[in-house]
Amino acid sequence: MMRGRFITLWLALGAIGCSGAAHDDHEHEHEETEAHADDEHESRVPGQVHVSAEAQERAGIRIGRAERRALRGGVAIPAEVQFEPSSTAHVSPLAPGRITAVSVSLGDTVTRGQVLGVVASIDVSTARASLNQARTRLTAAEATLRRQQLLATEGIGAQRELIDAEAQVGELRAEVQGLQRQLSVFGAGRAGELALTSPIDGVVVALHGTLGETATPDQPVFIVTDPLRVFVRGNVPELEISDVAAGTAAVVRLHAFPDLVMSGAVTYVAPALDEATRSLPVRVTLETPDMRLRSGLFGTIELLGGSADERPLVVPVESVATLDGQTVVFLVGHEPNSFEVQPVALGRRAAGLIEVRSGLDEGAELAVSGAFTLKSAVESGELSAGHQH
Repeated sequence: MMRGRFITLWLALGAIGCSGAAHDDHEHEHEETEAHADDEHESRVPGQVHVSAEAQERAGIRIGRAERRALRGGVAIPAEVQFEPSSTAHVSPLAPGRITAVSVSLGDTVTRGQVLGVVASIDVSTARASLNQARTRLTAAEATLRRQQLLATEGIGAQRELIDAEAQVGELRAEVQGLQRQLSVFGAGRAGELALTSPIDGVVVALHGTLGETATPDQPVFIVTDPLRVFVRGNVPELEISDVAAGTAAVVRLHAFPDLVMSGAVTYVAPALDEATRSLPVRVTLETPDMRLRSGLFGTIELLGGSADERPLVVPVESVATLDGQTVVFLVGHEPNSFEVQPVALGRRAAGLIEVRSGLDEGAELAVSGAFTLKSAVESGELSAGHQH
């Protein structure tokens, strides 16, 4: 008679046990199993170990991912997240004036060329008035020039007067063009208004102006930044600089988000040490920046050594167990709070990590601690690695 094997891991008050029942009558076994499952509100699938979230916490079972890292032990240095200089724009008027409109709020996403606010400027009004006056004089001068040209063709006008008229028109045209360029640089609209526009796509991270307040060229009214264009800055101690070079693989971890692990590479190494700290400033560019990153966040840079392609796939040593002569890890199952046995082939070992040569993909979720507990549950249920799905 074929009998299904169902494994459930029960952890209560630190005690772990496995329970199961075998019956000669197949129909009775099926009914009892269904009733037991209803009581426990858990799905039983052969080849899986079920652990409630509370039980995982009690047993110290933590979930992590298989990742590529160096095995020789990386150098960890303090780090700070900073915005790329080119990713931040300080928007202020090119002439002093009074803020008459604010079109965005803090945190708004804006696009390049979008109007952020409007400033009414006396300087701009003066420049526009000068432009209008210059245009009026130019119109009169052009009329005089046409008259002198007509007289010259008829042999009546003096050549000297024609030359003076041409010079006057040339000067006024240059003045008009200069005032037009000046107003264009100002970003002036009508009635002496300056439109403050965003020069980049990004998010409004600072707003220093309110309606009626005076705005000046030396004080930004808006600050716009692209939150994904960040880098991580660190300082390598003098005795460790032999381990760093442009292209060196690195892993960044932040104090604010302990579970966030970001891969990157050193893209800048300073040509000289910082005299005050006797350390070498470096910059790490992240492969995939996270939306939670904020300029000023602190953390660590772990210099792994070698390029990203040279890093093996590794897992913590405590995530590995031996089951029925096979080396295995416990993958997060498809069902809630479940784990599946996965055989793996291992390689080198160093600094609490061990290389996985086959059996796992990068990013695979698994139990990175508590493997002995899960192994005990499997063995007590007489489930071998060969039965896992």
